[in-house]
Amino acid sequence: MQDERQDMAADGAHTGDRTEAQPAVSGTASVGPTVPARRPATSLLTWGTVALVLVIVVVLVVIKLTGTPTAPTSSAPPPPVPASPTIVHAITSIPASVYDAIGITSPDAAVTPPTLLHGQALLSRAGKPEVLFVGNEFCPYCAAERWALVAALSRFGTFSVLDQIQSGSNEAFPSTPTFTFSGAHYASKYIAVDLVEHYSDEKNGAGTAYAILQHLTSQERSLMAKYDRTTPGAPRGVVPFVDVANQAVVAGGSFSPSIFQQLSVADIANGLTDPKDPATQAIVASANYLSAVICRADGQQPSHVCASHGVAAAARGLHLAP
Repeated sequence: MQDERQDMAADGAHTGDRTEAQPAVSGTASVGPTVPARRPATSLLTWGTVALVLVIVVVLVVIKLTGTPTAPTSSAPPPPVPASPTIVHAITSIPASVYDAIGITSPDAAVTPPTLLHGQALLSRAGKPEVLFVGNEFCPYCAAERWALVAALSRFGTFSVLDQIQSGSNEAFPSTPTFTFSGAHYASKYIAVDLVEHYSDEKNGAGTAYAILQHLTSQERSLMAKYDRTTPGAPRGVVPFVDVANQAVVAGGSFSPSIFQQLSVADIANGLTDPKDPATQAIVASANYLSAVICRADGQQPSHVCASHGVAAAARGLHLAP
């Protein structure tokens, strides 16, 4: 993918004074040489007030020009927490028996299969089919999708760095436990990946919006505009967005994050060896679907994954040719 990045940002006060007219006061004459009339005391008070206001204004201007700069309108989010080796192992090494036992069965959290694309040029990089993910850290549906995507990608390669976060606390399905792809490291001999976290789970310095983590390239924007489904009345597509080599897409998530409510990262990870666990069923069924379309894109490699019972069940569900 290209490294050109673009996006947007944006962020005053005025006060006034009131003056009052003073009543006119006559001067007095004295015997002898004529002397100027004395300035009334009230007039002196008025001019003194004006002078004081001018001094205050000058002082404020000096402070503005020489004082400490104001805080920036946005700030970088704090570093994410590295996922423990136990958690990483659990999500990246789900037993083959669990994949095969679940297949695409998920009665407690309905799973939406990827949408197949036909007649599209293969999305690739360095001679490998490419998987593009675009999400936001604050997004709960992105949080749920990452569990399935990490599981699926781990069948074709290896994550060496993976951090954990939660979705936004003020969003629907708040604080959904998940991972972030910001700073993640992944390697595979079968596929290439482009894992983009557009917005953070932290607000900017002004507290007006979520901080931007990664700007989208023109190619990433183009793919979303072409293949992402859109919400009525909204100019942009929805996230999470997963494009599997232009062979299939997931737009808006595979399943509801409601299945993770009241669960911690450890709770979810500990259930990944139990094919009857509801959260595990949603993750694994989604991962089998993603694995089936990745196998379609990379020529059915590795064979032990692509020929497995779980992936075969997903391929049948998608009506993919054997």
